[in-house]
Amino acid sequence: QQEKENLQGKLKLREHLSQTAGKSEATPAPSKNSDLEMKQLQCKLKNSNNEISKQSTTIKSLKNEVQEKEERVRELQAKISRLERDLSMKRHLIEDLRSRLKANQENEKTSNETLESLERKVKAQAEDCLNKKTCIDSLKQRLNVATKEKSHYEQMYHKAKDELEKKELKLNNLESKMIETEYAMTELEATASQQLQGLAKQTGQALETVQRKLLLTNDKVEEFMTFVK
Repeated sequence: QQEKENLQGKLKLREHLSQTAGKSEATPAPSKNSDLEMKQLQCKLKNSNNEISKQSTTIKSLKNEVQEKEERVRELQAKISRLERDLSMKRHLIEDLRSRLKANQENEKTSNETLESLERKVKAQAEDCLNKKTCIDSLKQRLNVATKEKSHYEQMYHKAKDELEKKELKLNNLESKMIETEYAMTELEATASQQLQGLAKQTGQALETVQRKLLLTNDKVEEFMTFVK
C-alpha cells in the first residue's frame, strides 16, 4: 500500500508537470524518457493493484481462516472448560470414592472380625453338635437296648400272666376239689360215725380197715392242702 501511494504520488506529480508543461508554451514537450518512465510507473501501479487485489483476497481468506481458528479456539476453550468441570467432578468423585473405599475397608475389617468371631462360634457350635450327636447316638443305642429289654420283659410279663391265669384256674379247680374232698370227708366221717355206732360190735379187722381208709383219706387231704399251699 505504501508503494502504491508512492507510485500514485509520482503519477500525480508527473501529470501535474505534464499539465503545467502543456499550459506553458516556453516549456518543451515531455521527452521520451519521461513517457517511458510514466509507462513503467503505470505498469508498476497496475502490478501493485493486482498484487493488492491478490493480497486482499489472501487477507480475506486469512481473516476467514482466523475466524475459523477463533471459532475453533472458542470451541476448544468451551471444551476445555467442560473438561475442567468434568475433571473437577471426577476429582470430587474420586475423593468421594476414596472416602467410601476407606469406609468400606473399615467396614470390611469390622465384618472380617465379626465373621471370624462367628466362624469361631460356628466351630464351637459344630463341636457341641457333634458331642450332642454322639450323646444322642449313645442314648439311641441305650434306648434300643431298653426297648428290646422292655419287649423281652413284656413277653415275660404276658407269659407269666398267662401262666398265672392258668395257675389261678388250676388253683380254683383244686379249691373246688378240696371243698368236694372236705365235703366227702364230712360225709365219710358222718358215715364212719354212723357205722361206728352201728358196727361197734364188729371185729377189730373191720375197724382197722376203716382206720386205714381214714388214714388214706387224711393223707390225700394233706396232699391237697400241700398242693394248694
